[in-house]
Parts: sequence; C-alpha cells; structure tokens
Amino acid sequence: MTARTEPVPAPSGFGLLVVAGLLWGTGGVSGAALAESSGLSAPAVATFRLALGGGLLVLVLLARRRWLPRDRHALRRIAVTGVLVALFQATYFGGVALASVSIATLVTIGSAPMIVVLVQSLRRRRMPTVTQVRPLALGVAGLGLLVGGPAAPGTDPGEALLGILLALCAGASFAFLSMVAGRPHRGTDAPMVTGYGFLFGGLLLAACTVPFAPLTFEPTARNLALVAFFAIFPTALAWTLYFGGLAHAGPAVATVVALLEPLTATVLAVLLLGEAVTVTLVSGGTLLLLSVVDARPRPVRGIRGARAQPENRFSR
Repeated sequence: MTARTEPVPAPSGFGLLVVAGLLWGTGGVSGAALAESSGLSAPAVATFRLALGGGLLVLVLLARRRWLPRDRHALRRIAVTGVLVALFQATYFGGVALASVSIATLVTIGSAPMIVVLVQSLRRRRMPTVTQVRPLALGVAGLGLLVGGPAAPGTDPGEALLGILLALCAGASFAFLSMVAGRPHRGTDAPMVTGYGFLFGGLLLAACTVPFAPLTFEPTARNLALVAFFAIFPTALAWTLYFGGLAHAGPAVATVVALLEPLTATVLAVLLLGEAVTVTLVSGGTLLLLSVVDARPRPVRGIRGARAQPENRFSR
C-alpha cells in the first residue's frame, strides 16, 4: 500500500507572506496618521517603527528567557539584518523626500523582486525562466498603474533623479534583506532576528536622525495609540511573519508577495480616506493580485496523484 504523504508547511509559509503583505499595507495609513498627529518627520516615524517594534519583540523574547545569542553566526545575521533594515528605511524615505511617494514606492517595491531574480540567475549562471519573469512583469505593471505618477510639481529634475537612485538602493536593501533572511537559520529564528535586528537597526537610524530631526512628540492618547499600532502590527508582527514565510517560499516569491502592501494601502485609502475608485486603480490592483497568485508555489503530484513538495519556481 502506498504511503500517504502529509501536507508540508510551504503553503502555510506562503500564507504567512500574504498576511505580512496585508499588514504592511496598514503601515502607510497609520504612519501618515502618526506623522500628522504628532508632527514627527518621516525619518523619526521610521525610527520609532524599528526601535519600538524590535523592542517589543525583545521584551517578549526576554520574558521567555530567550537572550541575545552568543553564536557568532547568529550575531552576524542579527547585525546584518539591523543594518539592512535601517538602510532600507533611510533610503526609501530619502527617495520619498526628493522624488515623490508614488515614484519611490514604485521603484523600491518594483525593483526588489527583479534584483532577487537577477542575483539568483547570476549565481546559478542561467537565464530566468518565463514562469519566473511573468509574475514580475504582472506585478510591476500593476504597481505602475496603482501608484505610478509624475513627480510633484516644482520638483527639481536633479533631486528627482537622486530620489530614484535612493529608491533603487531601498529596493536593493529589501532584496538583500530578504535573501539573507531566507537562508536556513543557524542559532536563531524569525522572532529573534526581527526583535534584536530591528532594535539594533532602530538605534542606528536614531543616531542618524537625531542630529537633523527631533524624536520627541506630545504623548496624547491618540499619538500613543498610533505609535503602539504602528510598532506592533505593520512592524513587529508583519516582519516576523515575513521572515518566517521566507524559509519556505524563498526570497523571490516573498518580494513579489510584498506587492500586496501598496494594494492594501490603496484599498484602505479608498475605504478610510475617501479616495476615488478609478479604472486605473482597479486594473492595477487586479494585475497585482494576478502577480501574487502566479508567484505562489505549485504542488507537484506524483505518479498516483499523491501530493508532494510544492514547486518553488524561483528557487531553482
């Protein structure tokens, strides 16, 4: 009698990435509300996001007696994560300031999966396949329809170009962060990397932000609630789920699924901020959803139809 294969965790890993992308989408609305309510600058908001999100996870880890690891490989992974996530936040918001939110988002999120596939193809010395390129093309086209737009009126062309270069750096930082986190864990796991890594990244970002922008704000109930929401849901929880799903789905799939972030942000803007629903928005959102569905790992069936390991077309 043929042994029945049990379901493997990879589909749930893809599900973790989907939930992470949806949670990230709430960060745009909550981050903008926090900046407007508290008067904090964008780099200051990003600093609070990393430092408090990572700090909350560290408190949970310490309560469970999970101290900072002493293994040098684990420490190196945490340090690299902190540097990359701080660089990602700094260059992204720099791109937003010099170009525009739409252009910076388009370049950052659109370039990340392309960089991952390019690096993986160079490592394996083979051209990307059609099934690898197709979700990227769908995603970038959808992202362009969803958030693409001209620079703000009066923007200096030189500053806009510099903003695009910074957004490319942000996309590269996110891509390499995903590739580092997608490697097998050695002496650590997703919550530990997210907690200690983000706390370290937040401190780095604070050191760069304090000389130029204050980190103080009026501690009203609204401001504290927004800070708590921003630190917990689109940061601590979302990134922990993202790093956890990376182990099963791979960095190329994960960076494509990250396209759910601007889609969720757009839906929230329509529902909460009264943004008009247009054919362009619907078309862009549809293409993004098709991209995410097309990127999911496919189950490979055996001779008798037994379900086997899902096929990750991006990791080959």
